[in-house]
Amino acid sequence: MSRIRSHLTYANVISTLCLFLLLTGGTAVALSGTDTVQSDDLGPGAQVKAADVAANAVNGSNVVDNSIAGIDLAPSALPKGRATSFSCNPSSTAFVDCGTLTINLTRSSRVLVVASSMWYGAAAGNRGVCRIAVDGTPFSSDANPGELTDNTDPVHEQNLTLTDVAGPLPPGSHTFRLSCNEEQGDIIHRQTYISAVVLSSS
Repeated sequence: MSRIRSHLTYANVISTLCLFLLLTGGTAVALSGTDTVQSDDLGPGAQVKAADVAANAVNGSNVVDNSIAGIDLAPSALPKGRATSFSCNPSSTAFVDCGTLTINLTRSSRVLVVASSMWYGAAAGNRGVCRIAVDGTPFSSDANPGELTDNTDPVHEQNLTLTDVAGPLPPGSHTFRLSCNEEQGDIIHRQTYISAVVLSSS
């Protein structure tokens, strides 16, 4: 033992330890501070996981803008909403509210909006117009529900769907609306749906 002990040096121990770590796939980290980890303390491929970070230690100012992809975000992180309404029955060429949804944007964003209606006519030769708007301003092509002959009723309905992307919209509250009118005959929108989800920042 004395012979082995005489050949043990600090350099021998460290070099043997490093070789062991390399062979076993371990990772050595040298800390530049006493109880903190700096960026240059992390080796190639190293990952910092949630368990390594104190609660509330990282906020938006610590993250590089546009560096986080959609796959990194939980579904609850993106503002979204869905609304359903019943019995929208326009009676003139004036547009009426057939569905409203309000969401709050935390930053300037583009928003996908989908609005649809299950409708039927109460007489032959009916027609109307439906459109979607954001904050009172139409931003999509119109849909034109109608029928030449009376072949719909409350249990034999037609469907219309409008889909478009609004924005970029500034941060804050925004209201999306499905509006419809009636230009001839009688059209009843028995049930309407409107959904909105943030796609990306501007």
